Amino acid sequence: MSLPTDSRIETVRSYFRKVDAKDPSLLDLFTDDVEFFFPKFGVARGKAAVMAFGSRIAKEAAKLTHDIDGLVFTAQGERIVAEGREWGETADGRPWPDGHVSQGRFANVFESDGPLIKRTFIYVDPDFTGEDRKRVALYRAQDAGATPDDVARRYVERVRDFWAAPHAPQKLAAILDLFAEDVDWDIPGDHARVSWIGPRRGRGQVGAFFRELVVCIEPRRFDVQRIVADADSAVILGELASWVKDTGRLIQTPFAFDLIVKDGRIVRLRMFEDSHAVARAARRPASS
Repeated sequence: MSLPTDSRIETVRSYFRKVDAKDPSLLDLFTDDVEFFFPKFGVARGKAAVMAFGSRIAKEAAKLTHDIDGLVFTAQGERIVAEGREWGETADGRPWPDGHVSQGRFANVFESDGPLIKRTFIYVDPDFTGEDRKRVALYRAQDAGATPDDVARRYVERVRDFWAAPHAPQKLAAILDLFAEDVDWDIPGDHARVSWIGPRRGRGQVGAFFRELVVCIEPRRFDVQRIVADADSAVILGELASWVKDTGRLIQTPFAFDLIVKDGRIVRLRMFEDSHAVARAARRPASS
């Protein structure tokens, strides 16, 4: 039996109120075989599917609020479409939408079977915080720039190319092109004993680091074991061995490069290694 439109709209309003409140009685609004859709979750049937979706989205969206008073409804037969806006906070504390890339707009399609909802299809961009930068750049005709993973892999490749021809200026230029003009660089350690480590600022000082390194060491091994990246950073893990020319000693150490990337350039680099082993290898033997 078809219910009056106003009654079905009130059921939809109740749906949004219960979603925002994380009210378990939300399931009472659905038929047992309710059909449900959400982007990237897909189409599923049954109340258990709705519960599964709720538990999964809660891992990303810790808080969710719909502008219930501002909903716009379109009704046709047993179908009601609700258009509106939503906002919230991710599980790691980031508010959304930003009003620039993420807009918090949605449209839900509901179909009724008497007083219950038998179909709920949710049409919304699940990238709540606008992290899908490649598509944003594509649709806005912008340059997305290299991702942190791209930059990290290029860094490894260009460092290897540099050491194959350390006096070729184009090899060093290719490395420096990966860095922002005012890059924040640091290799912590005993700077009093190891001249090439320590903090540096700017692309020019990074270039000076590599030129000094050519004078001071000869690389024997540079093995990258793993690269881990997310939206803004990348970590390069591996092991290296280098011969210190001044002392004739060998540095052997694991390493980790911690990169922060913005607009396709490295804006911050930290290299972590066995600083004690480096200092020991760089220390001149005591004269007899």
